Amino acid sequence: MQRSPMVVVSRGRLASAATRVLEELRGAGPLARDQLAKATDLSGATIARAVTSLSNAGLVRERRDLIPAGVVGRPGTPVEIDPTTYVVVGVHQGVLETTVALCDLGGRVVASESRPHALGAALDLELIARLAADLLATSPGRVPLAAGLVAPWRDLGLDARTTGAALEELLGLDVTTADHIAAVAAAEFIHRRHGTGGITTYVYARNSAGFVMAVDRDVQVEVSRVGSLTHFPSGTDVPCHCGHAGCFSASAGDQATAQEAYAAGLVQRRQIEDVYLAASSGSDQAMALLRKRARLLGRVAATVRDMVDPDRLILVGQAFTGFPPLLDEVVASFAETTRLPELTPSFTRFGAGIQAVAAGTVALGPVYDDPLAAVPRQARERCQGAVPCPEHVIA
Repeated sequence: MQRSPMVVVSRGRLASAATRVLEELRGAGPLARDQLAKATDLSGATIARAVTSLSNAGLVRERRDLIPAGVVGRPGTPVEIDPTTYVVVGVHQGVLETTVALCDLGGRVVASESRPHALGAALDLELIARLAADLLATSPGRVPLAAGLVAPWRDLGLDARTTGAALEELLGLDVTTADHIAAVAAAEFIHRRHGTGGITTYVYARNSAGFVMAVDRDVQVEVSRVGSLTHFPSGTDVPCHCGHAGCFSASAGDQATAQEAYAAGLVQRRQIEDVYLAASSGSDQAMALLRKRARLLGRVAATVRDMVDPDRLILVGQAFTGFPPLLDEVVASFAETTRLPELTPSFTRFGAGIQAVAAGTVALGPVYDDPLAAVPRQARERCQGAVPCPEHVIA
């Protein structure tokens, strides 16, 4: 079981050739060998050896169908990460929801299932293991390599190490744990991998809240320094379960907002989706409630920005993105609050699936650390040879 306060999202120049090839293919898609050599600054011979090893292991495949038509001479055959065989199991345990997903080696979600999690209830590891087994059963031919477990550990009152070890015992897979905000930031960073030099701060809000920084060190990019905002004083008088009033999540979280709408008689269920629907259907009170929350989100995001002064700021989590009509209200409130030079925050490109993608990103960490060692020995032996196995080539 692996645990680190840091999530490595790019291993840079110090990584093995196999890792550098996989990382480049993950970000840029199918590339010919000469393109890989140029992008990684590795020699053509080194790239050729790495691609052959990765292909023999079933981690990449050739795409002969993508060779440009009419090219004079011998064109390079593009290769891509093979999405058809290996998967990782990603588990995101939230305050009110459990999500289990299968992700391919490119980080894309193959299948996922979510179940409600009662506030304050014990973590149901047996349920998580059953959901993972069910997903694998409905994905014949998929071979799991590793698992990732992410959660707001402090908010749930859980220890990452002991919880990960218990899940590892049930799954029979190596489990890597990480804070869920760091995992969300890592997934988002990989998605935006170009033009991200310096420091990027991510502010997350849903039912828990926090911020984290991605630091591009040139030779390596890491996400670390997770800071909780769940009980950050936001200036409201809303009571929190911690015994104080005005805590950020108690004032702006999805569940808190849904509860406020329910208490006011605006919705029939304590569900944030019902609040969004009421506002979209013309309820001025529901819209006013969401606008109040949007302005609070913008103020807190500006406060975090002023504290850490990053090169860029990205807002993630469904509290920010769940109701697109008020994104401009968040930005306006941010601009009114910040005291530093002008900076416009951007919003995550992921929607409701961010939790599954984030958990898969953490699960993929050990695979990218040492891709050839991550593949089961019997699979490597099956694919040994001077040329790739037929199933790893698209003609």
